[in-house]
Amino acid sequence: MKTIVLGIGNPFMADDSVGIKVAESLEGVVDIKILTTTDFNIIDAVLGYDRAVIVDGVITGSEPGTIIEMTREQAAGKSRFSGTHNLSLAESLRIGYDLFGDEMPKDIRIIGVEVEDIESFGKGCTPKVEAAIAPAIERVKKHLL
Repeated sequence: MKTIVLGIGNPFMADDSVGIKVAESLEGVVDIKILTTTDFNIIDAVLGYDRAVIVDGVITGSEPGTIIEMTREQAAGKSRFSGTHNLSLAESLRIGYDLFGDEMPKDIRIIGVEVEDIESFGKGCTPKVEAAIAPAIERVKKHLL
């Protein structure tokens, strides 16, 4: 099964980099792509894959570092993704399925990590979000089997 892991975020905005850090840790294990927005580039990134795992910071009001796993249907309207994205992740995926149908992955999983600070410049995550990176990587790995 052809699989891709997408890490979404801003590498220079504290916790907004969490999706990137998780995806980069899997380089060489699976195809990865890093995106800084969830605009139409996300559609291009997943076209032709059977399965996609998308990792991004989320804002749900949960404790920072909480890992939330959802399908693309569950993501629609449930969570606010953390970055300065142009279109929401759910909306971008909906457009992809409307336009390309069978070329889009049959299975999409979204791993969200609750963020604490997405406004400070820096390459490091806050301690609670940093502590969630290893468990988030394990969540992604379980979808690669």
